[in-house]
Amino acid sequence: MTDINNASKEADSRIIVDRLLREAGWNIEDKNQVTTEEATQDGRADYLLLDSRSRPLAVVETKRFSKDPYTAKEQAETYAKTLQAPFIFLSNGEDTYFWDYEKADARLVDSFFSRFDLERISTLRKYQKPLSTIPISEKFFFKGKEITVRPYQKEALQTIDKALEENKRRLLVEMATGTGKTLVAAMMIKRLFQAGLVERVLFLVDRIELANQAKETFDDYLSEYPSIVLYGGKRSKEGQIVIGTLPTIQFQIDSFTSGYFDLVVTDECHRSIYSIYRSLLLHFDAIHIGLTATPSNLIDRNTYEFFGCWNPLSRKGEPTYIYGIRQGINDGYLAPYKVYHARSKISLEGINWQGEDYEPQDLERTISVEDRNKLFVQEFKENEEKRDGDHPRKTIVFAITKRHASQLTRFFNEMYPEYKGKYAEIITTDTFDPQRAIKRFKKESLPVIAVSVAMLDTGFDYPAVENLMMCRPTRSPIFYQQMRGRGSRLCPEVGKNEYLIYDFVGNAEYFNDEGYNPFEQKKTAIRMPVEEVEKEEVVEEQIPEHIIRQFVTIPLGQAHDEWVERKYIEFGPDGEKVDAREYKDKFAEEVKKLADTNEIIIKLKQLQDVTDEEVQELGELLNHPEFFFNENNLRQAYDQPTGNLVDFVKSALGMHKFPTKEDRVSQAFDAWIIQKNFAPEQVRILRMLKNQFLAGSKADIQDFSRPPISQYGGLQYAVKVFGEDGLKQVVTDLQQGVFI
Repeated sequence: MTDINNASKEADSRIIVDRLLREAGWNIEDKNQVTTEEATQDGRADYLLLDSRSRPLAVVETKRFSKDPYTAKEQAETYAKTLQAPFIFLSNGEDTYFWDYEKADARLVDSFFSRFDLERISTLRKYQKPLSTIPISEKFFFKGKEITVRPYQKEALQTIDKALEENKRRLLVEMATGTGKTLVAAMMIKRLFQAGLVERVLFLVDRIELANQAKETFDDYLSEYPSIVLYGGKRSKEGQIVIGTLPTIQFQIDSFTSGYFDLVVTDECHRSIYSIYRSLLLHFDAIHIGLTATPSNLIDRNTYEFFGCWNPLSRKGEPTYIYGIRQGINDGYLAPYKVYHARSKISLEGINWQGEDYEPQDLERTISVEDRNKLFVQEFKENEEKRDGDHPRKTIVFAITKRHASQLTRFFNEMYPEYKGKYAEIITTDTFDPQRAIKRFKKESLPVIAVSVAMLDTGFDYPAVENLMMCRPTRSPIFYQQMRGRGSRLCPEVGKNEYLIYDFVGNAEYFNDEGYNPFEQKKTAIRMPVEEVEKEEVVEEQIPEHIIRQFVTIPLGQAHDEWVERKYIEFGPDGEKVDAREYKDKFAEEVKKLADTNEIIIKLKQLQDVTDEEVQELGELLNHPEFFFNENNLRQAYDQPTGNLVDFVKSALGMHKFPTKEDRVSQAFDAWIIQKNFAPEQVRILRMLKNQFLAGSKADIQDFSRPPISQYGGLQYAVKVFGEDGLKQVVTDLQQGVFI
């Protein structure tokens, strides 16, 4: 009776397997394609799949639902060898394994392979050769120019070769923006074609513009291997290289069996290992190679685990190959950059308009201040006119919304009337023929400035971009890295050997990024773990339904704005003034002049202790009448109220990194919270208050009547939680030094 029950349960599984085989294109009634109960010396194979010449291709061994089909390996291998079938499928109707038993272990797959898939894989196996036998070209022609393969590109290819020869099927390659990531992918694909390891490739991107950009590269470098871009709605699958966006391939997933592609390359893969797109990638039983320009410390664990690069012992991701931005700059392959930092009064404090308070985070989301945006454009124009150069510098401006982009573009064109409205152009998804607009920006002298909203911030490659203008705040380190990367390519044609970031919204300051030049001892540091900042970036504040704000635009001339964070330092007997940035640069220059000759600075460089007398002697030397480099002035310039001379000297030498304002506030705040032992509901209000302070508020009683606290009951609610006297004490504590 037990045998009968087992046979019955296995028959139930075979009903499902029949359906799955049909879905993969097999006609199970055609004995020229599929035979069942094929006899062998040791038993009967449940199914035998045949090629177009009726030769054995694969044995299919089925098991009942409750049994893991992986346990049937030994039995199925005996059948396959007897029948001379090169492949095996193991299935219980729910889980299916594919086993190329002479090459690797059985792998869980999403579907059966088609007859054509198996024939193709079988043919490929006969002509495969080791990747190590395929030479890496030293030079080649690309887009009409002779290209020399860079050392790191060769190293990347060799690392990929080694990993694949070790039978690894998932690899993660991290290469900084501007290092030729797509071209390296093309070189890799060509080598895999030449070695007979792959025949069909899927190249996944997250935007159609990037698909077209990749096709340009493949059409040139891989011209002998036809490529196509899939668009929504089409079912065409011709082409050895299929390029598509994640949504398009997901829409057409039923057109592809699990074995359709031999290689899947996912560009900017850190954005793809989520939700339905993770299942899309898992559908393909292929070699998976992820490409990313995002630094390793910002990629999440899911991405590492998918590509087999997560180290459970160190709890860190370990990409297959890494070539980062600093290495690229130091090696001379990427452009160093500087940051021009300026913040306006309204940007920092928000604005009261017609009796209503608007916080900094409301700017361009619920209110637009035309004077503020014009101030940005004026500052850009004035600074550009002071810089050396014989041509207008191509510039990308990152705006918050399409309305914001339109306003900035209008001001640019008003500031440069000689170009008759063509100096700046909006490039967004709403632009009439955005691809033509991008082509104009790249190929023609006008527009000089492209103002974009979430279109040119990732994957856009144009080496001649010499300026980036950040008018869109972000707390996502990944997004900031992507925006910054738009300027990282060198461009000898326009004499570009560095680029400038105009940061009017505090992004660079938030991430402690003061620019990077290999000849200056500066370092860029990401201030927060990615998990925290990513959450801040995507989670919007929940506003009660009854609070609906209509968008407001304050016309030009109605709300004066001015710069408040191009700080000026007063120094000297007559109170001369100098810009804080210039003051810091001059101080660093002075320290470096003394770095190899002054014994005290040499001791600091060698991490030796210095005496109070030596510090005083150094202070007298630096505090000369030209710039008056003393602790008081340096504290203002660096915005470090507790800094000392030794810290400032070490900072100038690149040996010390000051905490940001947010770090200082957070440390003081946390210590205060612990000391006072506040209740959870009180802490919740205080954390909102801390965020208001960081956004520019002054930590006074009025803050309790502003969003977001106002949305939870405002001042009345705060009095209820703290009590009147308790609330007064809180405000006093804050004003007397908690928020230093």
